[in-house]
Amino acid sequence: MEERQIGTTELRQRLTDVIQAVKEEKVAYVVETFGRPQVVIVGVEAYRRLQILDPKRAAAVELAQSAFGMWSAREDIDDDWLSRNRRQWYSAWQESEAGDE
Repeated sequence: MEERQIGTTELRQRLTDVIQAVKEEKVAYVVETFGRPQVVIVGVEAYRRLQILDPKRAAAVELAQSAFGMWSAREDIDDDWLSRNRRQWYSAWQESEAGDE
């Protein structure tokens, strides 16, 4: 799904266009205030899929956020970031283990 950023002022001016793009082009809009993401506008189908996934992941997400403490508020740490870095950390760990032998 394509993601577009939009400020609140522009959103007020273009709300009808944004709704149409979300419906027809299947895009998501990240609404920002002062350059910081606040909410996401997605289509109904995408929202329903998220609702189905949410109960399955809620406990795991809550546990991960509590484990990260101050890092839980960082928006750049998402599933993709964790996956990429987990592979790096695991690879580095394997190399260090092999060097100890």
